[in-house]
Amino acid sequence: MLVLRAILRLIRLSSSLLGALAVFVGLMARTKNVGISVAYAVPLLFIGMCTFIANDLEDLEKDRFIHPERPLPSRDLTPEFAAILYFVSLGVALILTRYFVAQDIAFWYYGLAIMSISYVYIIDGLPSLKTIYVATASCVPILIVARSYPSEVKLYVVAGSVFLLSLGREICGDIQDRHGDTQCYLHRFRPSSLAIMAFCFNGLALVLLALIVRNIREIADVLVMGLMLAVAGLYWFKLRLYKRATLLMKVQLFVGLYLLL
Repeated sequence: MLVLRAILRLIRLSSSLLGALAVFVGLMARTKNVGISVAYAVPLLFIGMCTFIANDLEDLEKDRFIHPERPLPSRDLTPEFAAILYFVSLGVALILTRYFVAQDIAFWYYGLAIMSISYVYIIDGLPSLKTIYVATASCVPILIVARSYPSEVKLYVVAGSVFLLSLGREICGDIQDRHGDTQCYLHRFRPSSLAIMAFCFNGLALVLLALIVRNIREIADVLVMGLMLAVAGLYWFKLRLYKRATLLMKVQLFVGLYLLL
């Protein structure tokens, strides 16, 4: 049981599920076909798992100081086990994509897998691009649905909003970890200035979403996301509860899945 919990923490199950759920919800709402929706969603779950495993393997030494509770620095799992799980997850993702995803859409899956593999090189060689890189990867699942239904402009707006929401959350995460991260361009700015920028990105994302709402339920969904952003701002700027603030930013993305219906 302890090992299973450690694995779930290693793969960041909630974050890995988010991309898969975005594709499942988007396709299910349009095809009404559970089989197709699941087949297109599951590879993204394993690609997400690869991303987080690779990140923890790369950051092992750094996490001994800034995130000692994580499975690898706490020795709940060994690096060897994590590496095996990484390659198994990657192999499953590629096989599922090859046999269950249409060829004209599979490019996006392979591209996201390559981004997952290349993430460690961004951290080491181009740390200034890390936040934009992660935000770009975060909106790929929405783009997969959008490419399947290119006439729906709404999906591209949602993808842009996800980019901004992810960018804001990633900046806030980097602020919390900046004392252990590689020095980059963003370190020239004060944490308070970066935090204001991050929340502005999230606010802009909600403005974009407000432009595409079509009924009272979608309006309510965006309002809930706005309320969550306000509470996250209270946690961050007033109460200094940074982890709670970034958690609310993640939950925002789950709430926003309704707009894919």
